[in-house]
Amino acid sequence: MSGIKKTNTAPGTPGKYVALGLFIFTAIVGSLFIYLGPKATAKTPGILHVGIRFANEHMVEFTQYSKTGPGARIEFIAADGSIPHSVERLAMGRNLVPISNLSDGLYTVRLSSADYISVEMPMIAEGRMLNPPKDAQFSLGTHADYNMIGVRFAPKVGLRK
Repeated sequence: MSGIKKTNTAPGTPGKYVALGLFIFTAIVGSLFIYLGPKATAKTPGILHVGIRFANEHMVEFTQYSKTGPGARIEFIAADGSIPHSVERLAMGRNLVPISNLSDGLYTVRLSSADYISVEMPMIAEGRMLNPPKDAQFSLGTHADYNMIGVRFAPKVGLRK
């Protein structure tokens, strides 16, 4: 065994310098994220995730609509009855709705779609967050949480084409 020669004769110290360099680089980038993070997120609008489904989407009668469904609309109704923000053409599935131009306070959120029963729910806007009240009761097929709304529209009775 003493006749075996090592072919790798490089010293082990460059690996230590590479590991130290990566550690310092990670520390610098991490500290930049911590320092610049709040400044970057303060300028971005809050995003509301809206999930839209239809109770009869697997029925033959639903084929009259396109792949994205009949479309839906979301309206934010203020306490005085005004509508400061609304978004149309919400598709079936997940939609991202900006909520940057809502002032703080209590809103009634109305989701509606042609040929389907509208859904209303209370929500509280605080900065870039939209939350349901803690004691809120939602109708069947409706869910709301931090910056998230999910609704399953039920068809209006007697409106078959």
